[in-house]
Amino acid sequence: MKKLLLAIVFLGAACGGGESAEPEPAAAPTPTPSAADQTADTQSPTTEAPVAEPETTEAPVDEPVASAPGGITLTIGDETWEFDGALCAYENAPPGEDGSEWNVSLKQGDLQVYASVDSFGDQVSLTDVVNYGTFEWVAEGGDITFTIDGNDITAEGTFTDNATGLPAETGTFTATCASWYSG
Repeated sequence: MKKLLLAIVFLGAACGGGESAEPEPAAAPTPTPSAADQTADTQSPTTEAPVAEPETTEAPVDEPVASAPGGITLTIGDETWEFDGALCAYENAPPGEDGSEWNVSLKQGDLQVYASVDSFGDQVSLTDVVNYGTFEWVAEGGDITFTIDGNDITAEGTFTDNATGLPAETGTFTATCASWYSG
């Protein structure tokens, strides 16, 4: 039996060369370029058709609507805000006529100016519509008087600061509507 065991050891030593029976770690594979990489290096560039972006139908929220010609200027105390356009709408009768309800408005940046004569009363306001409650001037009811001459609207009144409670200030509102939407 001893001879058989010795024969197996010698046979194992002759075949394995006395090395351990654990496998050697495989060498890390060397990266080979893909077919696309190889062809990109050897072929001339080709022009691919650009991918079309889907069209959007909404106007940007932060900018005035492009179809709002005219303009609005509001001065309260010693501050003046100018808006590059005016969106104007009325119902029942054209502005200035009995029974007319109308509004003029535009949002530019964070601010929206709004003027109206309707069943809720007369009003002009300037509000930060992004950071609600941080900035709001309002003149309403008997504190505001409107004059309408065709597409031109002017108003004078006393504006109250509803956000910070600063003292009331006198102010003027002027708007020019390029056209009126009838609703």
